[in-house]
Amino acid sequence: MKKRYLAAIAAAATALAGGAHAQSSVTLYGMTTVDLQFVNHVQNVVNGVKVAGSGSELQMSPSGIAQSRFGLRGNEDLGGGYSAIFTLENQFNTNNGQLGNGGLLFGRQAFVGLGSQYGKITFGRQYTSSFVALADYTPLYYSPEFEPVVAMSGPSFRENSMVKYEGQFGPLLATAHWSFGGRAGSFGAGSGYGAGLSYSAGAFGIGLGFDNVNNLSAQEFVGASGGNDYGRDMRAFVGLRYTYQTLKFVAGYRWGNTLAPSSGSPLYPPHQDDMVWAGINWTATPAAHFIVGYYYDDIRHATLNGTVVKPKPLQQYVAIADYSLSKATDLYASAMYSRNASLNWDNVGYLPNGQSVGYYLPSGAQTYYMTPGSSGQLGLSVGIRHVF
Repeated sequence: MKKRYLAAIAAAATALAGGAHAQSSVTLYGMTTVDLQFVNHVQNVVNGVKVAGSGSELQMSPSGIAQSRFGLRGNEDLGGGYSAIFTLENQFNTNNGQLGNGGLLFGRQAFVGLGSQYGKITFGRQYTSSFVALADYTPLYYSPEFEPVVAMSGPSFRENSMVKYEGQFGPLLATAHWSFGGRAGSFGAGSGYGAGLSYSAGAFGIGLGFDNVNNLSAQEFVGASGGNDYGRDMRAFVGLRYTYQTLKFVAGYRWGNTLAPSSGSPLYPPHQDDMVWAGINWTATPAAHFIVGYYYDDIRHATLNGTVVKPKPLQQYVAIADYSLSKATDLYASAMYSRNASLNWDNVGYLPNGQSVGYYLPSGAQTYYMTPGSSGQLGLSVGIRHVF
């Protein structure tokens, strides 16, 4: 009798556990990609300072057509149409196994929240609203090696301590966010906010977005100052998409204005610019895809070390051929060329003392340093990607 009683309890516990498990799920996902890349007119640089040696370079790139990553995505049914959700997403470098995003364990995304038929609200490290809304209106879906993503979206397209709302209403995606600065004595210093809309119906789509980041001064950012002075990095976007049979056309415009704080050194060089892009995606066969893209940035003015300059307009051309070996694995080859800047525009010119000027990225985060006096850079890549 006692054994049958215990067996009944065990069976009931198993059934309850199975029922709870059926209403929740955790998914492991990710991709790994790597390519071999040839780049000409490269200057050797250590910590943003030129050192001896320049010329062509052959390297193994860890980013490729997409950034290597793995993540966990979870969903628990709370009943009544509500659910609890979370995402933890890591970035790593395939060529050396190191963590990306400055060594953060979950540097791409780390958030938890609640969802319903009215949308979802999430809390943590996330992408900005306009970055989400404009993703379908870029030629290469923010491909890190081939598209000037930071120039398009700004250096803060991911933000910490963010609360974000995202709702899908038929063909309309609406999103808005606020990120907390975490500065005692100031609600605005270090904070950010933005909103985005994307309407996609059939062959046509249009996206709108705006982001504002209240950047601390460079001294405040590294903890050398306890003040709450801040500048602003503002960006407004519009993107268009049209699909005709096997062809997809995209185009976009981005207005940008970065203002310096009233005191201290600016975290990013103050500047105002207008950027446009266009691209064509051709699905030649179910396995063969071809993409071409063009990017142009008219920098109206920039302030570098207190001097106002008018850099030459930045341009970049890119072409990619991608072939799927299976649903999970593809091979690709690419060619890209930049004018008046290094590839992906993470370096624009040099100061007289030899310090590189990362117009959009700090010197430690730049990948390509163009030899002074060169008019542009050429990059050729072949690579492989596997999605799991």
